Amino acid sequence: MEKRCFKCNCETSNKESWYGLHPECFKQWFKLSSLEKFQNIISRRHSDETLFNKAINSSFFHGKFRKYSSTLGGSKYILKVEEKDYPELPATEYLCNQIFKYLKINIAPFYMIFFEEKHLCFVTKNFMENFSGSSLVHLYHFFEEKMNYDCDNILRIIGEKTGRITAKEEFIYLTLADSLIGNNDRHGRNLGLIQTSKGLILSPFYDNPSYLGTEINSLLEADHQPAEAIWTKSISEPTMKDYIHEWERLGYSYVVDRFRKAFSLEIIHSLIKVSYLTPKRQDAIFRLISKRSKELCN
Repeated sequence: MEKRCFKCNCETSNKESWYGLHPECFKQWFKLSSLEKFQNIISRRHSDETLFNKAINSSFFHGKFRKYSSTLGGSKYILKVEEKDYPELPATEYLCNQIFKYLKINIAPFYMIFFEEKHLCFVTKNFMENFSGSSLVHLYHFFEEKMNYDCDNILRIIGEKTGRITAKEEFIYLTLADSLIGNNDRHGRNLGLIQTSKGLILSPFYDNPSYLGTEINSLLEADHQPAEAIWTKSISEPTMKDYIHEWERLGYSYVVDRFRKAFSLEIIHSLIKVSYLTPKRQDAIFRLISKRSKELCN
């Protein structure tokens, strides 16, 4: 991999690098007055609690990262370190978060580093630090047994629990963005509400990679059409066109229209071209996004 600082994208060397960044870039990015190291590294595991619905709670990406919690400068972070079989997954999630940020989707601050100067690592800040005295409640807790994990039910839960139309619109926007990049893993642990002293609010969105980050190189040139995890009323493996029909059916065509106007394929392509992915994976992701954007605009 070409040695470029992950923040400024300029050339760097192993001698001057601090977690894969220029020292000054590292301090600026993480808002530090001096160079510090990640501390208190703890391996993260899924809870052992009994889950009533595997489809709602199972994660396609679980096990494809080595995942840790850590602290830096008094703040908490989550580190997702590359695995041997999926070396480009951290860079894929970094790119997908760049795309989501461009689309103005509410996500936590995110970064990329070389952990211990050799392992590619996607980093995200623990957004719960901004909600002192509050707790994150995963969406699956609000599902009753045998309830379908679909757009209608999730939208109803978000509306009832938050009382905010904007929260419902943010979720609709998210389904379209997930479909655009090919995130097929928006299960019930990857959506959450924050219980505050004033009630429930929709949390920032997290765990946002395209599944193409895990595809083997020899299959990247295939015509991929990933189905998303959240069902529509009539489709259990929906793609972009199915979500469009569903949101129009439910009276939210104006959110779809807003999403159509929100992005430029040219700008997204520019983000992909300067990403830290191999050209073959860059091309695969851009082909999928191009195909999905045509479904969106037709």
